[in-house]
Amino acid sequence: MKNSQETDLPLYLLFGAFALALALRLIRLGVLPLGDLEASIALQALAAGRQEQATFGAFAAYVGLTGLDFYLFSAGNFMARFWFAFAGALLVFVPWLFRERIGRWPALLLAMVLAISPEMVGLSRIIGSPMMAFVFLLLALGLFFKQRPILAGGSLALALMSGPGFWIGLLILGLTTLIYRLIAKGEPLLDQPEPADQRDFWLRIGLSFGATLLVVGTGFFLAPANLSGIFAGLVVFLQGFAAPRSALVFQIPFALVAYTVEALLFGLLGSIRAILVRDRLGIFLTIWWLVGLVFILLYPAGAAADIIWVTLPLWLLTVRTMFFAWRLTEENRIITVLMTVFVVVIFAFLLLVFRGLINPTLAQDLRINYILALIGGSVLLVAAVLLVSYGWSQEVALPGLLMGLAVVFVVGLFALSVHSTGLAPERSWELWYPQEPQVTSVWLRETIDDIEDWNTSGRGALDIVVSGFDRPSLRWLLRDEASVEFVSSAVPQSQPGLLITTDQEIPEIANSYRGQDLVWYQQPLWSEMSAFDTLGWLLTRNVPTAAQNIIIWVRTDLMPDAQFSQ
Repeated sequence: MKNSQETDLPLYLLFGAFALALALRLIRLGVLPLGDLEASIALQALAAGRQEQATFGAFAAYVGLTGLDFYLFSAGNFMARFWFAFAGALLVFVPWLFRERIGRWPALLLAMVLAISPEMVGLSRIIGSPMMAFVFLLLALGLFFKQRPILAGGSLALALMSGPGFWIGLLILGLTTLIYRLIAKGEPLLDQPEPADQRDFWLRIGLSFGATLLVVGTGFFLAPANLSGIFAGLVVFLQGFAAPRSALVFQIPFALVAYTVEALLFGLLGSIRAILVRDRLGIFLTIWWLVGLVFILLYPAGAAADIIWVTLPLWLLTVRTMFFAWRLTEENRIITVLMTVFVVVIFAFLLLVFRGLINPTLAQDLRINYILALIGGSVLLVAAVLLVSYGWSQEVALPGLLMGLAVVFVVGLFALSVHSTGLAPERSWELWYPQEPQVTSVWLRETIDDIEDWNTSGRGALDIVVSGFDRPSLRWLLRDEASVEFVSSAVPQSQPGLLITTDQEIPEIANSYRGQDLVWYQQPLWSEMSAFDTLGWLLTRNVPTAAQNIIIWVRTDLMPDAQFSQ
C-alpha cells in the first residue's frame, strides 16, 4: 500500500499543478475587453462559427477550435480566450514527458513553476500570443520521445496551425540542436529507443497529423476556407525579417528582468556549472536560451512575448541548480530554518523600502534615507550569509539562503501572476505587446444597452453606424447587434439611431443628435518614461498614456425626455 501511494504521489502533484495552472489562467478570463490584436483573430473564429465569409489568418488551430465553441455556445470574451488559456495550462505536462532525462522531482518542481510563472500565465490569457504554438510543439516533441504517435501527430498539427510562433520555436530548437551536436561531436542528448515497428509508428503520426489538419483546420467543417491558414504562419514569420522593429530593443531583455529575474540569476549559475562539469543537458539548455535570446533580439518582428522560448530553459536550469545546491543536513535543520526566515524578513524589508523609494511625492532628504536603508539591508543580508557560512558551514548557509530565496521568489511569482495578468481588479500595463492599446468598452456598451432598453417598444433593434473609426475591438463589441454598418463618413441623408465617430469628427447630421464623448482606448507612451518611471513600473505597472476618445451620437427622438414629451 505504501509503495502504491509513493508511486501515485508524483501524479497527484502533477495534476495539482495542472489544476493551479488552469485556475490562474481561467479566473476573470473574460473580464477585460478584447484589444485590436485579440479581436482581429477572435472575429475570424466568429466568422467560422457563424459560417460567414472571412479572410482567415495564421491562427488556424485557434480559429477552428474557437469557431466550434462559438457555433455551439454564445460568443463572449471568456470563450474567445479559452483555448489559449487551456493550452497554457497543458504546459505543466511538458516536463513530465522528459522526466527520464531531467529527473522526476525536478520535472515536478518545474511543472509547478510553469504553473505560476507570470510570463507563462500572462501570455496564456492573450489571443494571438505564441503560447499555443509553444505548448503544442513541446508536447509533440515529448510525445514523440515517449512513442505516442497519435498524440504526437495531433500536437504537431495544432502547433503548425498556431501562428508564426511555431516557426520561431522550430528555428530556435533547430539551431540549438545543430550547435549542440557540433560541440558534443554528434553525441545524442536523449537516448531514444527505436519503435518496434517504424513503418506503423510513422504511419500513425502521419494519419493523426493529417486528420487534425483536416478537422481542426476546417473548423470541424464549418469553415473550409480556414485551411488556407495552415502555412500562413510561415508567411508571417518570413515577412517578419523585412518588418520594421516592432518593439524597443531594450524591452525584450528588460522583460526578462521584470518578470523572471529569478530564472535569469539562477539560470546563469546553472549554465556556468553545466559548462564547468560538462553536463550535457545543462550545456544544451544554455545553448537554447542564448540562441533564443540572440534571435529574438535580432529578429525585427521579435517581441517581449517571445521570451518564453528563453525562460523555459532558464527555469529548468534554475530547478537543476536548486536541486544540486539544496542539501539539508539533519543536525543543522533548526539553524537552516532560522536562516530561511531571516532571508524572507530581509527581502520583505527591502521590498517595502523600495516601494517607498519610488513614491513620487517623497521628499528629497527622505529619499536619501530610503537609499541608505536599501544599501544597509543588502549589506546585512550578505553579512549574515557569510557569518553563518564561516560560523557553522556552507551546508547551513547555502540551503538556508536558497530556501529563503525560494519562498521569496514563489511569493513574488504568484504576486506578479495575479497583478499582471488581469486577475487583480486593477488593470496593468505589460511588455508583451507594448504598442497595443488597452480598450475601455464598458461605457460604450452600457450606453448602447441603455438606449436599446429605452426603445424596445415596437421598434425592434436600433441601427448603428460607425463613421471613420473601424477597429477590430469595436467590431467585436458590436458583434451581436442586428444592424451595424462601418463607413468612412456619415451620409447627410442617413438617420441611424446611433452614430459613433471619433472626437475629431462632427457629422453634418449632428443637429438632430445628442453626443457624448467616451474614452475608447489608452495608448502607452513607453518612450517618454524616465528612469524613475521605469523603476515605478516594476511595482505598480503604471505608464504614461494618451487617450483616444470617441463620440456616441443618439438621435434626439430616441432620448427618454423626447419620448415623454410626445
